[in-house]
Amino acid sequence: MCEPPPRCPDPGTVNIPQDTPPPHPSAGPRTAGDDPARPPKNSPGEIGWFHGKVQKILRDGPQFGPRKDEFLPLLLMRSAGGDNGTRPYNGPFWESPDIFVVPGVDWAAAPLLPKAFGGVAKAAAPNTVYAHLWNLGRAPGYRVRVEFYWFNPTLGISRAEANLIGATWVDLGNRFSYLDEWKEARSCGIPYVTKGCHAIVRCPVTWVPEFVNNGHECLVVRVSEPMLDALHPDEFSAAAHRQVAQRNIAVVLSGSPAHIDLALDLGFQVQAGTAEVEVEPVDANSMEWLKLHVGSRTAHFNAPTQPLVAGLMPATLRGSRPLDVSSLPIDQRGHLLRSHETVKRGCEPLTMQLHASIGHMNKGEAQVLRVRQRIDNRVVGGYTVVLLGS
Repeated sequence: MCEPPPRCPDPGTVNIPQDTPPPHPSAGPRTAGDDPARPPKNSPGEIGWFHGKVQKILRDGPQFGPRKDEFLPLLLMRSAGGDNGTRPYNGPFWESPDIFVVPGVDWAAAPLLPKAFGGVAKAAAPNTVYAHLWNLGRAPGYRVRVEFYWFNPTLGISRAEANLIGATWVDLGNRFSYLDEWKEARSCGIPYVTKGCHAIVRCPVTWVPEFVNNGHECLVVRVSEPMLDALHPDEFSAAAHRQVAQRNIAVVLSGSPAHIDLALDLGFQVQAGTAEVEVEPVDANSMEWLKLHVGSRTAHFNAPTQPLVAGLMPATLRGSRPLDVSSLPIDQRGHLLRSHETVKRGCEPLTMQLHASIGHMNKGEAQVLRVRQRIDNRVVGGYTVVLLGS
């Protein structure tokens, strides 16, 4: 068993509402009307019965039936456009369309509603981060807490590596609430824009990505309602929890050549074992977020006319000096790279270097690479690189 690395807790951020995980009781197909102890509908005794049910939910977890049908908020940060909150999520959960960045702008000068939703962070410069959050529950959510974090480029998100940017609050209507236009609202005096059951809120703290990673850090947003839709303080898995969203995307805008060398942490491992890390080229037209980036749902990208050279270097201890693969002749780089690596993981922190390059890219050409880490045949983390001709 590996001891988690030391971390400095962020004051007043995630250690609410409790130190133990929320309960996860089983819920069958029963409805409230199936309870034989329920008084006649609309009778005076029904109020006391309902209050008792609410107290039981707060104490023991949901009891009325399927979670989505209870009179509770059901918060969601999407991992993809069609995400309805079902978990575990089996797709590339690190490409959330609900995390936005407005680069080069201090948060106080940034608009409440960004003009574009596919911005890329600028290194060593002010950036404003936004979250688009949803309530699919039958009850509204009040004082919903929204927390913004950044991580070094990684294939395994965990609380130990989290760096808080800032936090804020919003109010959300139930899933039947819908406004035709974005409307400005306030929660605890903090402004945001809402359409009823979903809202866009900006982080009230400016984010300045580190230059050492060239701005390619990962972003994570967590949402929770402490009483009725809580989230454990140490939970950062977007694949396992609908209240967490993750954006691990690096965009390389280039003509000749297009290349990137990126060190990816493998993340904290609770127990020693074997991990599989792979890199896979995919069709750029299949990446939903890339269409957000260029601002067109109907955008079409051409495959590069020149060959792609991409792969992984063997895992090394974190902090080891990376090899500058991009300095080698392009026809020699592929001999050093592999599309798949098996890593014997102990308790020491490990890093794996990704290289990708194309000799020349024309405008309109794009290539997407997805890197995945699997442990026990389960994807525990991923990172996406986009080479985009300019």
